Amino acid sequence: MKMAWDVERALKVNANAYHVYIACMLARLMETGVLGLNVLREASEHTGRCMAEYVSVHGLSFESAEEALQFLNDLMGFTDELVVEQRGGSVEVRLDRESCRICPRDTGGLESPLTACPLIGFVKGYLEGLGLLKLKERYDMERGEMPAKQEDGQCIFAYPIAKKKAETKKRQESRPQAK
Repeated sequence: MKMAWDVERALKVNANAYHVYIACMLARLMETGVLGLNVLREASEHTGRCMAEYVSVHGLSFESAEEALQFLNDLMGFTDELVVEQRGGSVEVRLDRESCRICPRDTGGLESPLTACPLIGFVKGYLEGLGLLKLKERYDMERGEMPAKQEDGQCIFAYPIAKKKAETKKRQESRPQAK
């Protein structure tokens, strides 16, 4: 894997300094082989759980995965368009690839055929950390299944729902409020 950083890509998607930091750091770690896809997924999932606790301690709670992820995208500005749909027994998240600000490939310059997206694990950890859903990964990377697909200019993540959590609001309301 090699890296081809181009500041114009970051400017094109209106990335801020934090977006550039995340995208370029991940791209470089992937390029040097220090960070593998399984570690990235696990670390980003843990980070999603931390973010869930952070927003919860500030008194925020959400009725749905859609509401929670729209809030997160509004807060962090990952992409201009994020669509979340629950279909039957799964949650599908669609991100506009052209405007994604933390993509290690498009913004960070990583040249790799692999899906190095930190949002795959982050979304899962965030939704589970909020207590909204328990999700299963649909892919098995050892068998060559990738965690995301690209279609019509979008990156698409699909997670089968293992369990819908009840009593979420009560659990979140019992947390201490931020001062």
